[in-house]
Amino acid sequence: MSDDYKSLPAEIEKPDRTLPKSDKVMGIDLGTTFSCVAVVQDDYPKVIPSRKGQHTIPSVIAVDDKGRLLIGEEARKQLLINPINTVYGAKRFIGRHFYSEEVKAISRYFSYQVVPIGDMAVGAEVGGRVFSLPQVSAMILNELRKNACEYLKENISQAVVSVPAYYTENQRGAVREAGEIAGIDIIRIINEPTAAALAYGLNRNLDKKILVYDLGGGTFDASVMELFEDVFKVLATGGDTFLGGVDFDERIVEFILSEYERSENSILQCDSVITQRLKDAAEKAKIDLSTKNITTIDLPYITIQGGKFKDFRCDLNREQIEDLVMDLIDRTIEVCVEVIDAASLQPEDIESVILVGGQTRMPLVSSKVSSFFGKAPTKGVHPDEVVACGAALMGHSLCTEQSVRLLDVLPMSIGGRQPDGSFKVLFPANSSLPAEKEIGVATTTDGQEAIEVFVYQGEAPRASENEFLGAFVITGFPKAKAGQTKLLVSLLLSQESILDVTAKSLSTGMPMHVQMVARAPKTADEVNLQPVEPSSQQPSVQDKGDSVLGSQAHKDQQQGQTKRHFSGLRSFIRRIS
Repeated sequence: MSDDYKSLPAEIEKPDRTLPKSDKVMGIDLGTTFSCVAVVQDDYPKVIPSRKGQHTIPSVIAVDDKGRLLIGEEARKQLLINPINTVYGAKRFIGRHFYSEEVKAISRYFSYQVVPIGDMAVGAEVGGRVFSLPQVSAMILNELRKNACEYLKENISQAVVSVPAYYTENQRGAVREAGEIAGIDIIRIINEPTAAALAYGLNRNLDKKILVYDLGGGTFDASVMELFEDVFKVLATGGDTFLGGVDFDERIVEFILSEYERSENSILQCDSVITQRLKDAAEKAKIDLSTKNITTIDLPYITIQGGKFKDFRCDLNREQIEDLVMDLIDRTIEVCVEVIDAASLQPEDIESVILVGGQTRMPLVSSKVSSFFGKAPTKGVHPDEVVACGAALMGHSLCTEQSVRLLDVLPMSIGGRQPDGSFKVLFPANSSLPAEKEIGVATTTDGQEAIEVFVYQGEAPRASENEFLGAFVITGFPKAKAGQTKLLVSLLLSQESILDVTAKSLSTGMPMHVQMVARAPKTADEVNLQPVEPSSQQPSVQDKGDSVLGSQAHKDQQQGQTKRHFSGLRSFIRRIS
């Protein structure tokens, strides 16, 4: 990726460097719709307000008609009048590949232009300018940090940042990149449900199994955790990164359009401004119906008929909205069933359910959760602030003598592609972290100078149906006949689910050079897998007898056209010494 995307735009105001250096650690909830920052003061987490006194800021950036770059609340204000130049919902795109099916599916729901950066990264074009998604997130992170510095009168630069439990390795790497761009030292990435559990259970000497139900603006996560003393053990986790409050809003937009067509006997023609007005009206109606039984959707001057502006109004009641979104909430319960089953538990084994995320304010959510688990959700945690507070507590524990142990799991399986295109799992979902795996790889052609391994993440049986993480190229071995060069590849998953790869010769132990590239194989024939049978004098290969995930590097790499991939598996780019 170009250096243009590795720094904040020049006009972005950064925190005052003359402030005294702080030893505090921020806890940051980088949300789809709103973001929040907290710090621990006197052993208690405190949410840092914005300059306008708000405890959260919109996760929005924009370029106005004068070319000025706007962040947070100012950016959100222009969403209704200039949606094509306003970036929102970036959390759904970050760390994904531009040509993936996921990006194709969701980009049509956004008014701004989604464009490719380099080979595979996703960018946003607004006001004639292109920003990478880590840059967009970095601007939000910088705004949160600036608020914290001004409030504390200290230069605070370290943070623990939360991400959805179901984020892929690439997405986690992209969040780390956003932190680097914002000048923030991310000392730990923590899953949002785990952060919420910390805020709920730290220092309470609990001994129980809980489920964190996290339904935010753009994603849903469910995690089963066991809490005892100050140990927080994740037993299983699952989720859907395409299920959140914005999907509830979309159902209400569809209702408004159908009501317009029914009452006016015509189809409402929507441009980007009208579409955004519909989304805004839908969100307001949804919020109203969390406390009311009926609301009126009022859209003055929504279109022009016969040369005159036309208004449109319709009523929506709670029963209607519940019918509209029932299947979305049922999907969250399905995920809960899957997660509980993965933890080898029954619903009655869950002693407390914690609701996290603004969408959990909908009464139907609480009702469905209560019905499924046979108990009402736990009160006393703020759905919008609990994740940031938990992240702050984690940061505080890392920098003090406070003993907190997090035992986490891998959200989705990681593996490679077989010759027939099937997915070979190396790290199963819900594996305890950290985790390590060793595989053997061998050359397949005479004189081969490089071996390339393609890595995916997901649960689909076909590799192409999973999230492509990238490919790593192994070089540094001498030319030889096919099959004579045999290497031992070590894959290490960190506590944060970040993947690191090293390789060495099976016979001599000599380290190899491993480099990450952002290129996926186009056909199954491009991947040629062979098993390696180590001798008794050689290091053990854990996957003995299994297919090996290797292939000859493509000509473009041999011609020096390989490009470094910084949005995901950044730790692959290293020389082994």
